[in-house]
Amino acid sequence: MIYCSAVLAPAPKPTAQATSGDPPGGGTRRPPPAVKVLLITEKLDGFVLQRLTDRGEHVGDTQHDTLDEALSYAYAEYDAISDWRSCPDDVDPLEYVQARSAR
Repeated sequence: MIYCSAVLAPAPKPTAQATSGDPPGGGTRRPPPAVKVLLITEKLDGFVLQRLTDRGEHVGDTQHDTLDEALSYAYAEYDAISDWRSCPDDVDPLEYVQARSAR
């Protein structure tokens, strides 16, 4: 089962985590891609919270033991997200979220 939600407001502050693409010497860097879609997928060993751009590009994911942990993490990470929905098995989750948020 896949749960999906749209990010309505970006994260309040960027994370302080450095990426391997950071230029040496602390120069300017490109901002991280904007996360627009969140997916929570149930796996054998827990739940994975995935972040995608509006083009479906993978931005990152985190592993959680329970669905409640994954949901809490998502709510803590973003200012506003849409209601979580169970994505139908026969549709692309990204297209489903974008169609629901366009209404």
